[in-house]
Amino acid sequence: MTKKPTLQEKLPTSRLRGLGLFFFISGLFFAVTSGFLYGFELVVSREIGLALIALSLGWISTGLGLICWGQGRDFAETMRAMGNLVFHEKIAILSSYLGKQPEQVAHDRQAALEFEKWVQPRLKQEFEELWQEFFDNERKPIVVKIGGSTLGSHDTTLRDLITLQRRGFLPVVVHGGGNKVTEWLEKMGISTNFVRGLRVTDEETLRVVTAVLAGLVNKELVAAINSMEGKAIGLSGVDGALIQARIEKPGLGYVGEVVKVNPESVITVLSAGYMPVIAPGGLKLSDEDNDPIMLLNINGDISASEIALALKADNLIFLTDVPGVQDSEGKLIPSLSPDEAKSLIDSGVITGGMIPKVEGCLRALSSVSSTQIIDGRNEGALLAAVEGNGNGTTIE
Repeated sequence: MTKKPTLQEKLPTSRLRGLGLFFFISGLFFAVTSGFLYGFELVVSREIGLALIALSLGWISTGLGLICWGQGRDFAETMRAMGNLVFHEKIAILSSYLGKQPEQVAHDRQAALEFEKWVQPRLKQEFEELWQEFFDNERKPIVVKIGGSTLGSHDTTLRDLITLQRRGFLPVVVHGGGNKVTEWLEKMGISTNFVRGLRVTDEETLRVVTAVLAGLVNKELVAAINSMEGKAIGLSGVDGALIQARIEKPGLGYVGEVVKVNPESVITVLSAGYMPVIAPGGLKLSDEDNDPIMLLNINGDISASEIALALKADNLIFLTDVPGVQDSEGKLIPSLSPDEAKSLIDSGVITGGMIPKVEGCLRALSSVSSTQIIDGRNEGALLAAVEGNGNGTTIE
């Protein structure tokens, strides 16, 4: 069934105002002409002269009415567009919180187009082209695990991150800082030891770990990125309950096993155009016990893999100070399948701090397309890895 056109479609606002202007001007002309004829007694009778003037005034009133109608309709359309814009933006924000990027992009586009008829055609065309480019090249976050400091004079990791950000990628940085934690523990006379690459953490150690990682190391990295004209905001696993965990191995002390990741805070930072720089650590679930301590130490490699998993990242990249995963003879292994990686851990070829990195890769593969462990000491190592030309070990 053919839909009947509405009055607004039959009589658009521009035509309505034009018609009103015609009535107004012609009525004004008739009024002046009638007054002239009446004043010089050129009409048949006084009554006819008054009738012509009244008719002219009616004509003018009709014109003014049509013009006001058009202006009122314009105002109503503007208010409706503003209301639609507000709600499109709110839905876009909620969609970003929920990780629904296609919905977010669609509503952002609709918000921009609400006022398209007032926008210059050139700007509208530029917007459409850029939107299409963004949609065609939709990018998922890239989670990058780095250390707490540079890996030597050729380490360009921070500059690589800024380059990726400027190119439209969405880097999410998770940092470590174990060496700096050990340094501060030694300064304070606190002993430390590790089990399978995880630091045994008592209450005193937990305070130092939190202060050094979420405080000193995180802010140094954020300051360095911002000073190089990048855009970064620092977070920790506790902020926004990003990482929730529980103690699974009491022998390790306050070391958490990740139970849940709430990525809303990370998505919010990304949506605002900033690079999240995340210190590891987590919030202990409140139903754990009666212990008032709510912080848990969580390995940075594990934190990175869990965040990548929650974000459904495109890639998870670990930067290290070794070439990558090595075999029993110390030779680099360029690629590994999940089964091969597990076998190397079980056989003791993969040891120490490499264990949580490989286990993190294996964990993330359920939703991350590719995981890599690369040598961050090489110039441009991160850029090369993202572009598919990197060194190191790929597990996928």
